Amino acid sequence: MLDIIGKTLLDIPHIKRIRFATKILAVMPMKFLSDTEWTDKIVEISDYGRSLCKQVAIHTHINHPAEVSETTEEASNLLFKRGVLVRNQTVLLRTINDDPKVMMELIKQLMDINIFPYYVFQHDLVKGCEYFRTPLKTILDMEKYVRGRIAGFGVPNFMLDMMGGGGKRLAASYESYDQTTGVSTFISPAINASKLYYHFDPLPLASISTQENQSHQHLAAH
Repeated sequence: MLDIIGKTLLDIPHIKRIRFATKILAVMPMKFLSDTEWTDKIVEISDYGRSLCKQVAIHTHINHPAEVSETTEEASNLLFKRGVLVRNQTVLLRTINDDPKVMMELIKQLMDINIFPYYVFQHDLVKGCEYFRTPLKTILDMEKYVRGRIAGFGVPNFMLDMMGGGGKRLAASYESYDQTTGVSTFISPAINASKLYYHFDPLPLASISTQENQSHQHLAAH
């Protein structure tokens, strides 16, 4: 079924590239090594796309150097040897990978096992995840730290996904950023050049703790 879906998409004239998004290289990389029929199908789709001069890629999600196991390395090298392009999208997570040195180590490890470090994403404003979010300043400082310490083609794009349909924007492309209020603004010329899109730094940890305590008290009362 996987090969049917992939080849059907590639046969559509206006589709020039496809990607498969999966965390499998981080959480279950042994599947690429043990399920040879499944791996062969992915390689077959990649080869078919190449024959049409269309790009096929796997987009995986590795967020910390500790996720790069020996099995991950073996699986990614297998894909590299068989001509499958793999890119990585990392989410910036407070206390997990928001240290520039940790991120630098992750990028180096990914490059060493032939996974292209494509994106580092600012955490989205998702209910219940405020603790993991970081200020815009964190991702800006991280990009400054990384650039110049690794070859340019290995530097990921440091990105935000804007609320309100603004799409993906480079973190450093803000129009304004008030670190006191934590409010930043962006424009998205390809979507609406006259509209400002807003991004908000996370709540202070004390505020998050207060919210959690109030929530627990509310649940206990009911």
